Amino acid sequence: MSFLDVIAALGRRWIVTVVGLLATAGLVYGASTVEPPVYTARALVLLVPSEQVVGEGGNPFLALGGLDLPARVVVAYYESDVAKERFSSGSADAEYVVAIEESTRGPVISVDVTDVSPAATIETLELLTSSIPVELERLQEEVDAPKNTVVSTLVLAKDERAKTDNSGTVRMVIAAGGLGLVATVVASVAVDGLVRSRTRGRRQAAPADPTDPAGSDPAAPAAATSAAGPKPAGPNPDAKADAQPADPGSPTAKPAKPATVRLPAVRPPSVQPPPGRPADDRALPSWPNLPLDARDRRRDDASARASSAESR
Repeated sequence: MSFLDVIAALGRRWIVTVVGLLATAGLVYGASTVEPPVYTARALVLLVPSEQVVGEGGNPFLALGGLDLPARVVVAYYESDVAKERFSSGSADAEYVVAIEESTRGPVISVDVTDVSPAATIETLELLTSSIPVELERLQEEVDAPKNTVVSTLVLAKDERAKTDNSGTVRMVIAAGGLGLVATVVASVAVDGLVRSRTRGRRQAAPADPTDPAGSDPAAPAAATSAAGPKPAGPNPDAKADAQPADPGSPTAKPAKPATVRLPAVRPPSVQPPPGRPADDRALPSWPNLPLDARDRRRDDASARASSAESR
């Protein structure tokens, strides 16, 4: 089926098409409410080396090479179930990811928060960002690290406003709209094919000649004859008197017998009465007007006899 055939089927079954489009619109609206847009916020936290590593008058950014392992320890703590339950308890829909920022080679920790409202997103991000220095210091105190060797943190960047993320909503709307449109096209084409098939079946089942009472069934005359009962054997003296003229259009009608023509009373000259005698008014015997095929056959027989006589 070509594209034009599909368009024609949609036009012929416009009721199904309109109902399908309305159902698609409702499906799209439901998908947008089921998957609402979410809000995201991001922060970057840098681990700063200790005073012992930097030295007096040193630059901390030149001594970041050995801080990759402490950064991964902090990330492992925030990815644990205990930390997730602690920092996500404020909002049931809040989700966060604390990981090493792969775009840099230094000890940079990225914090990504997702929530259903902008305020809740910023609140969770602020809670996580402020807790990283505290948790890092606690971990170092548990191993009895000296004060001059404690690693600190520095917030490199932090979003002040949450950003709207419509990717999930757009995916759900596209899926719902595509499903509704495909279902509408399939339903319209199926209904159109079913209706046209039934129409063709009714046309084929209709009789060829509507004026024929017997329809197109060749067994109808035979059934009518058998229903009338068997014909009695033997001659019927009243058959000629009771017979009715057959219908010329009936398939069982026989050709009528030609009427008998009475020839005029004409006598040849050799047998005419003599002068003075009364004319002979006797009529010649009646001559039946034979059917056309009998006439032709007799004429052909006469021509054949004449030809055979001349050949002799």
